[in-house]
Amino acid sequence: MQRLMAETVAILIITTCLFSTADAAAKPEDAIKYRHSVMESMSGHVNAFVLIATNKIDSPQYLQNHADAIANLSSELETLFPAGSGQGDTDALPAIWDDVEKFSKAVAKMQETANSLQQVAGSGDTKAIMGAFAAAGKSCKGCHETFRAEEDDDDSDSHDHDDHEH
Repeated sequence: MQRLMAETVAILIITTCLFSTADAAAKPEDAIKYRHSVMESMSGHVNAFVLIATNKIDSPQYLQNHADAIANLSSELETLFPAGSGQGDTDALPAIWDDVEKFSKAVAKMQETANSLQQVAGSGDTKAIMGAFAAAGKSCKGCHETFRAEEDDDDSDSHDHDDHEH
């Protein structure tokens, strides 16, 4: 009986801690770290997708996995830029918060193109896959050009979506 009571109390404490921290707003530096992590994850999947789609890596069975990940991660994009997370160690430009409507449209376009890529990735239709990938890349680039600071020359040689925040 005491063990059951102790387990119940432990569950209540853990649940209370989880729910009380879930409601708390993230600190700006944590929001930036999270944003960077998500963007790096997306970048990794984009790079893996390219290597498979261009036959540099013979793993076509994983192409759909990477397209799924790109689409899933893109669904988070708009939430990655909470108010107050534009200062500090970030490449995010103030335009994100200054022109929320334009940013929202750019995010929606990226999500649309990522979802289109996800739909054709497993089709085996190379032309459709590369067309969808090009459209997603164009959306990604368009957002970067408007809403992300240019990279330093030190990082420019690794621009295959590596080591930068989208």
